[in-house]
Amino acid sequence: MHNALTELGLTEDFRRAVENFGEMSDKVLIGRVRRIDRGWSTFLCVQRSEMAAATVLAEKRVRNIGADVAVGDWIIVSEDGERILEVLPRRSQLVRRASSDEVRAEAHTIAANLDVVFIVHALDRATNERRLERELVLAFDSGAQPVVVLTKSDSIEATDAARAREAVEAISLNVPVHVVSSLTGEGLDALRAHVRDGATVAVLGSSGVGKSTLVNALTGSDSQLTGATRRGDNKGRHTTTAVDLVPLPDHGWLIDTPGLRAIGLWSSGHGIERAFVDVFTIAEKCRFRDCKHEQEPSCAVRDAVESGSLSEARVASMRRLVAEDAALEIAQQRATRR
Repeated sequence: MHNALTELGLTEDFRRAVENFGEMSDKVLIGRVRRIDRGWSTFLCVQRSEMAAATVLAEKRVRNIGADVAVGDWIIVSEDGERILEVLPRRSQLVRRASSDEVRAEAHTIAANLDVVFIVHALDRATNERRLERELVLAFDSGAQPVVVLTKSDSIEATDAARAREAVEAISLNVPVHVVSSLTGEGLDALRAHVRDGATVAVLGSSGVGKSTLVNALTGSDSQLTGATRRGDNKGRHTTTAVDLVPLPDHGWLIDTPGLRAIGLWSSGHGIERAFVDVFTIAEKCRFRDCKHEQEPSCAVRDAVESGSLSEARVASMRRLVAEDAALEIAQQRATRR
C-alpha cells in the first residue's frame, strides 16, 4: 500500500523534524506547500495521526502570516487550519536576490526542498552564455543537482543542435545536458530518469524558452498555459505567473517557475567555484593565492587565456560574479547592523 506523504516527497529527515517539533495534537496538519497566492498557501496534507498510513491527501489553504514559506516547503499547520505552526528546515532551496538595490539586500526563495533543477534554454535562439553561468551558480548553491535542458530541437537541423549542445557543454562542464523536443518527445525519457521515487524538480528559465510546453509534456497534462514568442526577437510572453508544485506520472513532483528576467545571486556558497571549476582549477597554479588574474606575475589563468585554452569572456564573467557576491555580503552586513 502506498503512503501519500512518502509519494509527496516526505523523507525520514522531515519525519524526524515533525517528531522533534514538540508537544502537538494528533490532529495538526502535516503538509507540503503546492502554491502561494497573495499571502495564502495552498498545501497538500494529512493529519499527524494519519502520517504512517495515509493514502489520500487533502488540499487546504492557510494564511502565511508570520511564516516565511515557499512552494515545496513542508509545514505543520494548526488543527483548525488557521495558522502555520512551523516551517520544517529545508534540505535545499533555490534563492535569488529579490532587489538590485545596493542598499536593500533581500532574498527571494523561488522553491524549496528540491532534488534537481532543470535549467532550460531554447535551441531556436543563441544561448545566453552569461545567463547560463548565473543559473548554474544559482542551481549549485540551491543544494540540488543542475541539469541543462535545450528545448525546441524540432525547430533546427540535427547538426545545428549538436553544435549548440557542444557549446553549452563547454560552459556547463560536468553538468548533464539534454536536447529535447516537447512536441516530438525527443529526449523526454532521459529527463524523466532524473526524477524518480518522489523526487522534486524545479524548472528554471527565461520566458519563451518552452518551459510551460516542457512542463505539460512531462506531466502529461495542460497544467500550464503556453504562448507563442514574438516575431523578430523570439521574446516569449509570460505564460507562467505563479510557482506551482504539480505531480509527475512517475511519482515525482515538478515545480514550474515564472520566467525570470534577472538572475541576481544571493549569498553564493560554493556555487561560483562549482560553476567555474575549470577556472578555479587553473588558478591553483597561480603564484599568488589571492591572484586577481589581471596583471600579477606568473598568473596561470592569464597564461591559459593567452594560449587560447580558456576564454577571456568566461574569466571576466567569473570575476563579475565574485565581485557581485562580495558586494552582496557587504550589503547584508549593513542590513544586519540596522
